[in-house]
Amino acid sequence: MTTDQPGATVEARRWLAAAASPGRRSLLSAAGCQALETTFTVVQWTGLAWVAQYVLDGALPSWQSAGALFGGGLLAAGAAWNTARFQAAGRRRIAHVLRWRLVAGLLPAGRRHAEPDAATAAVATVELTDDIADFHAQSFPQRLSAPVSIALILVVTTLVEWPAAVILLLASLLIPLNMRLVGLFAKEGADAQAAAGARLAAVVLDSFRGLPTLRNIGALERRRAELARAGGDLNATTIAVVRRASLSGAVMDVVITFSIAANATYVGLSLLGYVRIGAAPGMTLFRGLLALLICPMYFQPMRAMAAAFHSRERALAAVPAVRRLLVEPASNSERVPPSGDRPTVVVDNVSLRFPAADEPTLNGVNLTVHAGRWTAVAGPSGAGKTTLLSLIAGVREPSGGSVRWLTPTGASAPRLGGCAWIGQQTVLLPGSIGDNIRIGRPDAGRADVERAVAAAGLAELVEGLPRGLDTPLGEDGWGLSTGEARRIAIARAFLSDAGLWVLDEPTAHLDADAEAQIIVALRNATRGRTVVVATHSTALAGSADILLGVADGAVHTVREATRV
Repeated sequence: MTTDQPGATVEARRWLAAAASPGRRSLLSAAGCQALETTFTVVQWTGLAWVAQYVLDGALPSWQSAGALFGGGLLAAGAAWNTARFQAAGRRRIAHVLRWRLVAGLLPAGRRHAEPDAATAAVATVELTDDIADFHAQSFPQRLSAPVSIALILVVTTLVEWPAAVILLLASLLIPLNMRLVGLFAKEGADAQAAAGARLAAVVLDSFRGLPTLRNIGALERRRAELARAGGDLNATTIAVVRRASLSGAVMDVVITFSIAANATYVGLSLLGYVRIGAAPGMTLFRGLLALLICPMYFQPMRAMAAAFHSRERALAAVPAVRRLLVEPASNSERVPPSGDRPTVVVDNVSLRFPAADEPTLNGVNLTVHAGRWTAVAGPSGAGKTTLLSLIAGVREPSGGSVRWLTPTGASAPRLGGCAWIGQQTVLLPGSIGDNIRIGRPDAGRADVERAVAAAGLAELVEGLPRGLDTPLGEDGWGLSTGEARRIAIARAFLSDAGLWVLDEPTAHLDADAEAQIIVALRNATRGRTVVVATHSTALAGSADILLGVADGAVHTVREATRV
């Protein structure tokens, strides 16, 4: 977002304002509590000034003055506690909804034809959502409660000692100019800091991904220097933001200090009898002390709003990156429970072109994947095998043509989540083997999990473990080989009871023996299911009923067996 795009800036502000909706109720409650806190604090300071007047007069404070002092203080503390509680609740809700939408956009979705940059996605999900939520939690209640608080203090000051209120009003004239300068300084710094943060995230992520390669080619020192430069740039931009915030805060402090000093001078000289304004009420300790006590409160909402300028510009800088990742899913791409019906998949004149590509990855593809049969897709890397699988599974929508699942109950477009997908890598989460298998169907009972274990050829392994299905996995638990982890994925898919299995290089990175075992496990687990598998493996391709080839964006039949 740049200043030469006023339309984009206005749109970003509208989007940012709308992002507060999930936490609006909590933040409205926080605004009400802030106004109550100001009211009770005024009551507290009124009680303190009242008690001081009694002490000066040599009398014991009345129960009303003591009650105002202590009661007002307790109520103000309670209101402040509730303000923080409601702000935190609103912040959590806004961040939760934003992250939920981001994750929905980052997961494969029907209208996404290109994968997002991983570093940008990570920064947006972890940091930028917090910037937006922090801004609303800070500014939304202040924006509503500040006018009420300022008006209340100004009215009380006017009733107590109106010349002090005039001094407050005169000092207020400098506040808008200071806040404008704060906004200009903050925007420039926020944009630079966001860019530096994204750059550092990208370098760190690339370094982790390519660490073995960097080590093998002797480029670790060069990458270390690049990391140091990226970190230094982020440090420099962060320090610049802090410096700007300190400068604008110093200007605000000067205004507040001047106002308090002017009021203190007026009150002191009036009490000594050196200053007397005819229309003003007579100065007493109660009036003067109360005016001085609530004077700083008059500027507190303004200081909070000035601080919010910095968080506002950080949030506005985050908006473009977040919005780019919020892809609305297509109507047929909602996650649904997998269906046990084994479908026939019909691909009718399908084409897919990625936005940045010169040529379509697939062009005019026509094929039929028959129900209950194994169909293998072979071809060189980059030919479009995985892309074809993603269209069949409903992960992507075609640029042209259509993909349909035909079952006894009728025809439907592919539904994301309606089939079982096994890729080259199996993600194992912290927990037991049973927990990892139940990802395929979280409500599955132990008997169902044991059947999935048997179907995937894991029974012997599980029986040999110290705690069976309850054996924990991970750094503090049991470790699995690549082939064993692949069997976990097969058990998950079996447990989901999907009628269509889509397999992307399920035997990649396995030796010949492990590959043969996985092929047997897959054939056993998918008995009666419709299976589409992309592979470079001769053994896996040879086990299929139909073998298709992909080249130059087209799909052709290489071999078709008669078995079913």
